[in-house]
Amino acid sequence: MPLYEMPLVVKSLPKAGLVSVVKRVAEMVMEHGGYVSKVENLGSRDLPYRMKAHGQMHTKGSYFLMHFHASPDCIESVNENCQRDVDLIRKNIFKVEHPPEFECTLHEESLPPAYRKEVHKMMEEAKKSVPINIKKKFKVEYYPFN
Repeated sequence: MPLYEMPLVVKSLPKAGLVSVVKRVAEMVMEHGGYVSKVENLGSRDLPYRMKAHGQMHTKGSYFLMHFHASPDCIESVNENCQRDVDLIRKNIFKVEHPPEFECTLHEESLPPAYRKEVHKMMEEAKKSVPINIKKKFKVEYYPFN
């Protein structure tokens, strides 16, 4: 199952209310076949702009980040159920893509050009290529550049 992350903006509630909202969202994910691996509380603060949700205007909110594993089929149903929750101001669900692994070649790239493998390879390719004989190509008897 792929890893998803869901940032949540919860309306300004007392601590017990925040716990119940986050618990309700986590149970919703588990009901649809997923499991929650991590929940981060990012704190309460003023919203960047006034947000309207469920007929109310909000200026303060609490931010949470939930990481969970679930099948792609259940994401739509979790999203629909979160839209109905009156305590959530904003929510999104993103699939977490792991960055591709690569080999660090900084040591080789910091060498002078005479010691790099790539430069030697380019020099060998240049020696293999045959220069074009312009006289034969254009069939000119007088060539001014000789």
